[in-house]
Amino acid sequence: MFIGHYSASFIAKAIAPAVPLWLLLVAAQLVDIVWGLLVLAGVEHATLDAALPSNPLVLQYMPYSHSLVAAIVWSLIAFVIANKAFRFASRESMAVTLVVASHWFFDLLVHRPDLPLLANAPKLGLGLWNYPLIAFGLEILLLLLAVWFCARAMPVRADRRRFWYGLALVLVVIQTMTTFGPIPSTLTAMVASALLLYLIIPYAGRWVERHHRRANY
Repeated sequence: MFIGHYSASFIAKAIAPAVPLWLLLVAAQLVDIVWGLLVLAGVEHATLDAALPSNPLVLQYMPYSHSLVAAIVWSLIAFVIANKAFRFASRESMAVTLVVASHWFFDLLVHRPDLPLLANAPKLGLGLWNYPLIAFGLEILLLLLAVWFCARAMPVRADRRRFWYGLALVLVVIQTMTTFGPIPSTLTAMVASALLLYLIIPYAGRWVERHHRRANY
């Protein structure tokens, strides 16, 4: 799952509006950011198989990023950072925590059986990636519903919601390109491009939030 993860960010923003959107967008992909860095460091392992539908990744070994236990640990670390470094109250810190934790459960829907519970086994995954149109539609639906909910829950004038919907459209385009476009030639290139997106998307979210605030007030 890719942009579907960001649905948790927008829902959390509606519930805990004091938390910056950019931080929630980072939180949604924290597990994948850790995964990318660990793959580049040679700690976790994956290969590419262009014959696989939806996503070419063969995720062989990722206990430190994508096991359920690891996801819980990263979520707790996120709570501490939100609470101590950003000085959010418990409610806001818990919102960040739940966004981080949601990553594993969203992945469970689409991943092939490669998500470990502890260490490297047992591995789970419902495998919706094997049905590209279903997996793609699920991600789009989750994101659009979450952005719509957030835009209506936030104190945003109706004519200024286009900034939020514009961000959603950009994410849909990115998802379309990653699902149906050509795959990178190497795993390193794929991981590097993903990490770049995980930086650009929160920056775009920060721009949207700041821009609509200027427009509203």
